Formats: sequence, C-alpha cells, structure tokens
Amino acid sequence: MTSYLVWNKGTPHVERSFKSWTCSVVAWALLVLCAASSTRGAAQEKQQPAAPTNRIRLLLLTDTSKLLTVHYETKGRVIRDLLMTSPLTGGVGSIIVDAAEQKHENSKESKILQKTVGEFDRRPIIEARIAAVFKDKTRYFDLVVPPDPSVYMTGKDINFSKVQADGYPYVLWVKEKFAGEATVAGLGTLSAGSALEFKVYDAATGKDMGGKPGRASAYSPHKQEFDPATSDRNAFVADYDVAVGSECGQVYGVINKQGHLHAMAEAHGLGSEVPDLGAILAQYEKRFDYNFKLPKHWHHLKGTTKYSATLMKLFGDGPKFRVLVNVDLMLAELGQKPGDLGEYIRNYFEGLQEKGYAADAATSFKGFTLDPAYTVYLIDRPHGVGKEIVAFRQLDAPFVVVYDVVFDSDYDGLVAKYSSDFQEIINDSRIKIRE
Repeated sequence: MTSYLVWNKGTPHVERSFKSWTCSVVAWALLVLCAASSTRGAAQEKQQPAAPTNRIRLLLLTDTSKLLTVHYETKGRVIRDLLMTSPLTGGVGSIIVDAAEQKHENSKESKILQKTVGEFDRRPIIEARIAAVFKDKTRYFDLVVPPDPSVYMTGKDINFSKVQADGYPYVLWVKEKFAGEATVAGLGTLSAGSALEFKVYDAATGKDMGGKPGRASAYSPHKQEFDPATSDRNAFVADYDVAVGSECGQVYGVINKQGHLHAMAEAHGLGSEVPDLGAILAQYEKRFDYNFKLPKHWHHLKGTTKYSATLMKLFGDGPKFRVLVNVDLMLAELGQKPGDLGEYIRNYFEGLQEKGYAADAATSFKGFTLDPAYTVYLIDRPHGVGKEIVAFRQLDAPFVVVYDVVFDSDYDGLVAKYSSDFQEIINDSRIKIRE
C-alpha cells in the first residue's frame, strides 16, 4: 500500500521533531546535514539499567600533525567551486577534506596563522571530546585514550601486536586532515574549523572493518575578517574548541551508521544490545521519497544520505540563509519512544544544547502561515550568530520531517523578504511513504 502525504494539502498528522563551505556555503550546509542525518537513530543505543561486565575496549589513536591552514575565499573562487565541485556527485566530507589536502600549508595566509598560534597541541582536545561522546552515548564500549599514542605506532603504521598485548581488540584511528580557518559563512570572513578522517581496525587481523573512511567536519559559528581572525591566538583556540566539540559527535554517529559498533558488539555477545543502525536506515530509506516545491532561483542540493537535503539560493542573498530538510525515524530499537512527540522534541533541544545553542530560550514561532500540523520554534544560533526557525511534523509512523530555516545574519530583513518562499517550500513540498 502506498500513501501520499502532501504537506498542508492533506489530513494533518501529529507533529514530532529532529535536528540536525570550507570552500563554499554549500559545503558547510551539507556538512550540517551529514551530522544531523537520522539524529536520534545515529546517536543512541538501547538503554539498559546497568553497564555490562564485558564492555568492549576500543583504543583511540589520534594524529594531529597537519599544520594549520587558512582557506580564504574570494567571490570568483566561490562561484568556481559552486559550479565545478558539484555536491551531487559526492559527500560534503570529500569536498571539505579534499579541499584541505589541495591547499598548501606554506601559503602566505597559512603562515600568518601558524605564527600567531605558535605551539598548540590539538590532540588532547580531540581525544577528550571523542571520549566524552562515547561515555555519554554508550554503556557497551570503553574508549581508552593512551597517554602517548606513539607507543602503539611503528613509523606510520599501527603496531597491532602491541595493541593486542595490551588488551585492546579494536582501534579507532583518527587523523585530522584540516585544522585552521576557512571562509564558511560570508565572503571576506574566516571561521575556525577542523576536519577528521577515521577508521576502525580489528587488532587481531590488522585490517579495517570495511567501507570508506569516516569523515567529520565542523566550524565555529564565530566569523571574523581576515586580520582579526589570523592575529588573535586566544580567539582561535576558543573557536577551534567549539568546532571540535561539534565534529566529534559526528565521529560516533558515522561509525554507528557504518555498522561498526554493531559488528564489534556482536563479536562479543552484545549484538542484540547495539542495533545495526546502517541496516535499519537502509531498510527505511526505501520507504520514502520526496518532491520539494522550489520557488524561482532555488535549488535542491542532495545531502550525503537520502535522509537529508539542503534547499537554497546559490547567488544573491543565498549565502546568508538556507533550508535544511531532514527525515528522521522514531523507533524503539534506536532508543526512542514511538509516538511520543514530547520526548522527541526534548531530545532534539538537548542535542542543540550540546552544540552550544541556548535551547532553553527557544520560543514558539508564529510568523509563517503553515499547516497546523507543524510545531514551529525560533532559536538563536550559538554566540548570537544568526537565528533558526525549526518546523517539526510527524508523518506516517515512524517518520518525522523537520524544516530548519538557518539565517547566518540579517534575520529580520531576510525573513521579511523571503517569507513567501519559506512558506511555499514547507507547505507545498510532498513526501511519499510506502508501507
């Protein structure tokens, strides 16, 4: 049986919730979606009253040897990137990391930042953040941060014999591919950011557990012009920490989605406790399709998964705002109470608080004329950099859809100028759900 749900043109459904450039605004927007895709599903295992005695030990090895780099964008280069680096042919992670690798660490801009920052050990920051995420998200894994990762390395290779001898069946290898400043939210500005690439290895075989390397990236919402951004060490360090805090949550979500957590748990008799998120997402993504209603000059930019998309104007005011669309799942095996919209919204805003939002200050938003099936909130972005209008709606079980209208600046002017566009997108887009 196939049912067609036309938003604002059919029987209203109960609402629910969800959340979710290094070279361009497009890349940045897709990055956010990559992190947000299937939010709660990618974040939580089933809750148990107590931790098991056979927790799985996972050794974290981190390489932060790459020098700080500055990616300063001009109008001409941004247009070139938008036209020649199509997000439709690859994930945002590949765009961001590849761009970082192509930049020269000895550029004039990079040298300025390197001199300003001086000695800065980034490894403990990344390690602490990843460890905190694992501690918060799972009771089945012990992520161990060694005092000196080099003792487990032979040159550039992992010494798996040493890893096994010390009682670690698995290794999470993380390499920072980019660290520094980049233009992400306005030409002529820079924001501190980081990009990670990672793999999970089976220590017994010395082989990674399959699939493409995981990637995660994030940027601080604090943006500055070139001179202050590259001349204030304390500001850079603080903003870098904000970016790392955001991207490290993605690390856990990606390896969970790749099925690595389930595979490790299954090998240790805990497979029933740690769902195979990748298989679940693959199963449900076959059950829905969408057709967005796009006003003139708007474009649909596909995300890294079917569960996410970006709708935006590429030129004019386009770099200042965008609409992030996400489809999420409410399933008991993913740690949710099916049908409990209140809990879902609470979880959503708790996730925002972890990313630096003042989620407790969110207010009900009545500025759009939308289908009454939507619950809509207005929230300030971290550090007072812009605002977001977030509209939640429950679809046919177990699906939820969320429209997140993101304003990097000039909220009042843009929401007045483009309110009809936003309302048309949210009200007239369609989603088809198959049983």
